[in-house]
Amino acid sequence: MTTKNFFVGFVFSLVWAISACTYDTIPLPSSCVEPPVVIISEINDTECGLQTGAIQVAGSGGEEPYIFKINGGSENVDGVFTSLPAGTFLISIEDANGCTSEAEAQVQNSNGINITLNSANSDCETSNGSISVQGQGGTEPYQFKLNGQDFQNSGEFNQLSPGEYAVVATDANGCETSQTVRIFSDVVFADIKAIVTANCAVSNCHDGTISPDFRSDQTIQDRADRIRSRTGARSMPPASSGRSLSTSQIESIACWVEDGAPL
Repeated sequence: MTTKNFFVGFVFSLVWAISACTYDTIPLPSSCVEPPVVIISEINDTECGLQTGAIQVAGSGGEEPYIFKINGGSENVDGVFTSLPAGTFLISIEDANGCTSEAEAQVQNSNGINITLNSANSDCETSNGSISVQGQGGTEPYQFKLNGQDFQNSGEFNQLSPGEYAVVATDANGCETSQTVRIFSDVVFADIKAIVTANCAVSNCHDGTISPDFRSDQTIQDRADRIRSRTGARSMPPASSGRSLSTSQIESIACWVEDGAPL
């Protein structure tokens, strides 16, 4: 083979490799290997119908100073949240590096109804999950509702798809309490990794020769939203690679991301 023919063949191979794979340079948060953790130090319950509850939290790990938020809204640096009604509250922490984590805290009614929840997961893209609510305290009979729907006498909710649900319960005196619960799908990370590595972490494409390296569990998790977006648009893997994902595989990736992209 002449030098010219070798060069032409090399260029053709390089062009094919590039067209069959795409670079992805999404910046990641730095120093988040060990993010800060929310420590629930004290919860004061509320009187029924009033907003006299309080939650106090602290931070551990990461890098100080910390910023705390409640339900994605009001924030402070001392971790004290007051004037709260009965219900579930999501407390988040962010450290000096921008690393975050979350924890739930439950303010209960001191003199009225409170609830406990049990849930069953759903298959991906199927509505077969369930939530069971049990009421305690206050004055019976109780009533329950889900996501702003009408109240019902039963605390059983069935045929639910994966997602987050808000449960509200009330007693005969009109005392209310609420909690949130998430129904997860049946998709596990091993299934997602198998899809990604078989179709993307292949020779000359995200196998360590092109960034990102999709042989890494952490890399797949860090780019979960991007993977979902590109597989949903059917641009990953690219058509030029000769590979494609089935609708079921794309739905599994979407469900895994909705679950929070757990490893």
